[in-house]
Amino acid sequence: MDGNVAPMDRICDLAEKYDALVMVDESHSAGVVGATGHGVSELCKTYGRVDIYTGTLGKAFGGALGGFTTGRKEIIDMLRQRSRPYLFSNSLAPCIIGASLEVFKMLAESNELHDKLVENVNYFRDKMIAAGFDIKPTQSAICAVMLYDAKLSQVYAARMLDEGIYVTGFYYPVVPKEQARIRVQISAGHNREQLDKCIAAFVKVGKELGVLK
Repeated sequence: MDGNVAPMDRICDLAEKYDALVMVDESHSAGVVGATGHGVSELCKTYGRVDIYTGTLGKAFGGALGGFTTGRKEIIDMLRQRSRPYLFSNSLAPCIIGASLEVFKMLAESNELHDKLVENVNYFRDKMIAAGFDIKPTQSAICAVMLYDAKLSQVYAARMLDEGIYVTGFYYPVVPKEQARIRVQISAGHNREQLDKCIAAFVKVGKELGVLK
């Protein structure tokens, strides 16, 4: 919710000390976090130390449906006997699988999209901070625009929609009390004109609602 990343290297240290397994959910980090977008293990240099990875084929990969699990052969063999997609007829459509495999190939062949994402996130964050907004530090594509007041976050989101920008206000219990915010997720698909339009809308509404002076 804040765009931060767990200290996986220290978690792996503890797991090795106490002979525990480590499972990492890369749903929000795959395609985003790390120098080439390969996730938390790339950022924290924990390849070979994590036992199970899970992730989604939606979010950064854009498939909208489905997910994946990877790990040691024994673990995957067990999941093939126990996981619902193998037991029932609700497995993913072949077109989703085909598109997702193509995304993995694209990430392996080029870092262009990930570089564009990082550039967009940095641009948006820096411009918003310069305008006077309180932005939480982020290690992902999430930019949390802190408003702190629950009602204000809802009014702000509604006014942003009037300006043609769809964002969502988050408040307790989704986030801690008095930590309400507008959570903005930047994409490599956004161009500079779109980002500037969003920033301008934030500034306009911020002045109307007294968030900015």
